[in-house]
Amino acid sequence: MDAYTEAVVIKVGIAILLALGYWVTVATGKYSFGHAAFMSIGAYTASILTLKFDLPLELAMLVGGLAGAVIGAFIGWIALRLSMLYLAIITFAFAEIVRILLDGWDYVGGATGLFGMTGTTVELVAVCIAVVVVYLFFLSRSRKGLSYEAIREDEQAARACGLGVTRISVEAFAVSAAITGVAGALSAHETLIITPNLFGAPQSLLIILFVVLGGVQYFWGAIVGAVVLTMLPIWFDFLEDYYQITYGLMFVLLMILRPQGIVGRGTDRRINLGSLRELATSRRGGGGDE
Repeated sequence: MDAYTEAVVIKVGIAILLALGYWVTVATGKYSFGHAAFMSIGAYTASILTLKFDLPLELAMLVGGLAGAVIGAFIGWIALRLSMLYLAIITFAFAEIVRILLDGWDYVGGATGLFGMTGTTVELVAVCIAVVVVYLFFLSRSRKGLSYEAIREDEQAARACGLGVTRISVEAFAVSAAITGVAGALSAHETLIITPNLFGAPQSLLIILFVVLGGVQYFWGAIVGAVVLTMLPIWFDFLEDYYQITYGLMFVLLMILRPQGIVGRGTDRRINLGSLRELATSRRGGGGDE
């Protein structure tokens, strides 16, 4: 594999990880507008550990994911108790706060950023994707996956049937932030240099678009969306100055023709009251979240 092809494969792989990470929280019907913050947390944490403490990338990557999970659980615990509007505002504001703090933190280079990170390989990215896909495969077929879907389809009905909606949503948010942190660590050690501006609002929007394009009903839809949106500027390089406009037109058509995304069914209402009662019965004795 030549260097160019390897770089493209790694870029697509990181996009897939970002999409899968974001899908975990979207699976509960919760949309974050600041997921790039968790990407930056993973990127900077891993970069500090490899550059300044000589840790191997694999270990630094795991620590970056753990840092994302801890902070994600805290932010989720605050934001997921509120309405979707406040969730959007809090997560967006959090991302901007993180970016501003990094911009003024001399230890990590401030606006100049960190540079010199290396080590991301196709094999490492493939292993990370495989682990996440296996996890999501079993999650989507578990009672926890059914809980996610129940909350997404009808949160009030899920709560009425005894599901700990906030606890489950915070847990999903933490897992989502962890996967995103790992993707950020891999990205930092592939691009060789990171600056706070790489993790601004456009990056958060792109992560959202991965999942919206592919569809939120199934995790492989996120994979499809990530591959398509990452490859578009490569396939249509003659549109280099206009690909954002192309994205916009494509999404307008998508919302008109297939609002459920590329992968998904328009009338996916598999969760019904009977299923919720069965799930609630199986969880009886576990308590709620409030």
